[in-house]
Amino acid sequence: MAVNIKSGIGANYLQTYLFPKLLENFEAQLRFADMGEKPMVMQGFGTVSWAKPSKLTVTAATATLTEGVVPNSTAFTYSVISTTPVQYGMFVEISDRLIKAAPTKILTNAAGEVGRNMGRIIDQVIQTEVMAGTNVIYGGAAANRAALGIGDILTSAKLARAFTKLDAGDAPTVGNAGYVAVMHPFVLGDLKSETATGGWIDVSKYALPDQILKGEVGSLYGVRIVTSSNVQTFASSTTVYPTLVMGSGAFGITDFCSLETIYNPLGTGADPLKQVASVGAKVDFSAKRLQEDAMVRIETGATVA
Repeated sequence: MAVNIKSGIGANYLQTYLFPKLLENFEAQLRFADMGEKPMVMQGFGTVSWAKPSKLTVTAATATLTEGVVPNSTAFTYSVISTTPVQYGMFVEISDRLIKAAPTKILTNAAGEVGRNMGRIIDQVIQTEVMAGTNVIYGGAAANRAALGIGDILTSAKLARAFTKLDAGDAPTVGNAGYVAVMHPFVLGDLKSETATGGWIDVSKYALPDQILKGEVGSLYGVRIVTSSNVQTFASSTTVYPTLVMGSGAFGITDFCSLETIYNPLGTGADPLKQVASVGAKVDFSAKRLQEDAMVRIETGATVA
């Protein structure tokens, strides 16, 4: 007697059952946009500028007056920092037959993924700008990025040095939060291991929990720490992980129009047979460093999990 088995019953006889609940794409928590200065821009402008008055440096010696003699005036100027937004966009096209046959809400699913992808693009634009700042501290004894090794990890001493550099430059704090550092989880892992019995304060022990920043995990030596797996790295002799420590007003971002989602149904444009629908998004956006003295970048290696 022949026993019929699955592998021999015939091609395409047994069908695939698609579970209706989609698997989730893991997404990094994007932190940098929350830290930027966001000016309100009216319609009719193509460039955003920030003005900074010159800092007067008159000393007691040069300010001493001679009786009856009119002193010389002091020059006063402004410096202007400008940025012009760039338009970014993407879209997905889906055929009419796929829309009709799809067992899930394919256009809705595509729209969600487009939005998340655009969020990562915006975060990338910000990081490209802010990670080019001029105030840099290197891990270990390295004097530059090329000299960093995997063992030159972030330590509490380096974080304290960044705090001191900002404090000595009179960088304003981020509200009541003090200075804020954004770092990769690998970097945080090294830091917490090194400071296991040190001055680390877990976020659960804050006296004012209502003032916790998004993504904040704790603080160390006056620096509140926020993590994101989307912190960009630099390719060098080892993978270099930057940690950005900043005060208020370190950088600005422009958002002339908020992220716009565009849905074109079947039959839109040059689609006489209603064969293609699309969903996409676009945004006018740019980022600009405003106060170099309000940000310090610590470049280190990291222990990869």
